Amino acid sequence: MARKAQIAEETWAAFSQVMTTFKHSFLDISRHLDLTPGELQALKALDPDHPQPMGALAGELRCDASNITWLADRLEARGLVERHTAPADRRVKTLALTEAGRAVRVQIAEHFRTPPPELLALPVHELRALRHLLHKCIEEPLPPTKEATQ
Repeated sequence: MARKAQIAEETWAAFSQVMTTFKHSFLDISRHLDLTPGELQALKALDPDHPQPMGALAGELRCDASNITWLADRLEARGLVERHTAPADRRVKTLALTEAGRAVRVQIAEHFRTPPPELLALPVHELRALRHLLHKCIEEPLPPTKEATQ
């Protein structure tokens, strides 16, 4: 059993290094778009088709509602979001992406959809195995693949 624990620790350490690479990529796109990491997270979290209550966004980002007010102020000043009053409850403020906000969100999504060169360098069978294991770790079923539907 000690051997399994050691392998798990080594795997976790390697995974942590991958996450550090992801963090650097996250910070790179933040700088490129001239957004703080919080602003970028907020734009990623907002549904492009439905305004979201500011309190719900605070819950999703796991931060205090006052932080969302600050983020909303900054994003609104840049023309990326608009604040509205919820029709069902005028006390609730919602955030909606503007056209400019949607465009920035598309850039963010494209950036995170693009795999790093190190991942692309792996052979297909290793990529499939890694994908399978990662989905197993998060207990999420694999989505249907193109090859499975052909």
